[in-house]
Amino acid sequence: MRNTTFRGFRPLPAAVLLAVLLGCGGDLVLPDPLGADLDMSIVEGDQQRGPVGEQLALPLVVKVFAPGNRPASGRRVAFVSTTAGAGFLVPDTTETNERGEAVANWVLGSVPGEQVVEARLVTDLEQPPIAQFFASAHAGSPDTLRGLLPLGRPGRRGDTLEEPLVVVALDRFGNLVPNLAVDWAVTVGEGDLSAQQTLTGADGTASVFWTLGGRIGVQKVTATAAVPNGSPVTFSATVLF
Repeated sequence: MRNTTFRGFRPLPAAVLLAVLLGCGGDLVLPDPLGADLDMSIVEGDQQRGPVGEQLALPLVVKVFAPGNRPASGRRVAFVSTTAGAGFLVPDTTETNERGEAVANWVLGSVPGEQVVEARLVTDLEQPPIAQFFASAHAGSPDTLRGLLPLGRPGRRGDTLEEPLVVVALDRFGNLVPNLAVDWAVTVGEGDLSAQQTLTGADGTASVFWTLGGRIGVQKVTATAAVPNGSPVTFSATVLF
């Protein structure tokens, strides 16, 4: 059998190979298929607050590192919503860069309240390293003004209706919107209102009391707000006596 050799090639001594692998500076993280020696920490993006359905201002950033705080690059990290309605991540899985960092953007879900996302090291370990991000979602921009029933009711001249006129403000997902200014005006009849402008409360509603004018027939009040849908809302009272 013919023996084939490469002229000029000499195997490196084991000590030299070890020095090359360690990169002389000792910062190289040697391959570890399972990542048992790795850990994870949050760099930024935790404890943010934002409107439902919108992307948070800051990205979610985690660092994967080996003992000695050495960055582990090329490691896959999954970002997973752990609460119902917690939105989605872009991307939902990514690899760490040369600094050992993995980055994702979080688009909040459509329901106000606390939402949680976990960053998980992708590995076959039973308990892989994780990091939890918390965010608080609040209602979005006002989208719709809606009158609560009844919109029409009977009444007597000069009487104050027993039940107030009530409107509710909603965002595009149907969540209640507080602190929206609502303007009220008598448009038919000569009645009076308890306020010309009110703000929606924590329950998304604003209301006024209506004292009817002295005219027999149909009298009307409108509620107006700076929303794209539903405004103005018209209430009416039929006065027979």
